[in-house]
Amino acid sequence: MFDENSNNDEGGAPATTEADDAAKAVSPLSEEDRLLLSQCEGRIQAFGKAAADAGEAFDTIKDKELHRHYRMTWAEYTMARWGVSVSQVDRLIAAAPVMRELSIPNEGTARELVPAYREWGADSARALWDGTKEGSENKPTAKVLRAAVQSAKEKIGEGKKVPAPDKLLSLARKTVARVVKEDAAAKAEKAAAKKAPAPAAAGEAGKNGADTASTPAGEASAWVLPDSAVTEFSRLFVAQAEATGRPPEEIAIEAYDVLRKHYGTAGDQAAA
Repeated sequence: MFDENSNNDEGGAPATTEADDAAKAVSPLSEEDRLLLSQCEGRIQAFGKAAADAGEAFDTIKDKELHRHYRMTWAEYTMARWGVSVSQVDRLIAAAPVMRELSIPNEGTARELVPAYREWGADSARALWDGTKEGSENKPTAKVLRAAVQSAKEKIGEGKKVPAPDKLLSLARKTVARVVKEDAAAKAEKAAAKKAPAPAAAGEAGKNGADTASTPAGEASAWVLPDSAVTEFSRLFVAQAEATGRPPEEIAIEAYDVLRKHYGTAGDQAAA
């Protein structure tokens, strides 16, 4: 390690290296910045890692590089200190102004309005939020908000003129009605599929004297996850998404990976 007190061969100022320069870049914070870091981390602990206050506190830490106090990069700090990925924290930082301005408690929901908030301002984002709430029992889903923002972009185009809030409000109402209608049609189609007669089972053919198809030895028979289990898993993923501010799909994929690694390995050993 380089000794700051040693001089170069010519007896001048201490020699500098890239490691020395890097050390200066992550030098300890001033007393004022350490106090600010303590205050920000206190807000995160008090309000939870998915609240608007936490997002604002994370933003301050990142902007002022207060994580240098721990000699960590931003990504290392969010994971080591708080147990969340840097992408999650950055999404919360982006959504925090929307959560604060529109009183939206959930980052996953507020995230859908971030593009409108940044591009058209708070009044426009509020119009979309209010419009979607009207047809959603005051609880618009991320899906509805995403559709409303997308519809607004398609109808208005990429012009620089800020859309009128009343126009966005009307557009959001129509979007909710369309999404609700599409969801109802999908549910009706699913219900009809359940009531449809199932194809004749392979065993039925054996009753009429026909040869029955048997499952080859060592191969698992076909099995489908019951709808009740799908519903319960979906509720679990949605609840976890609301608690963490992450998309339900991301949580579902993580759960699938855990199951696949565990049972996949066991299945491979059994087959061997």
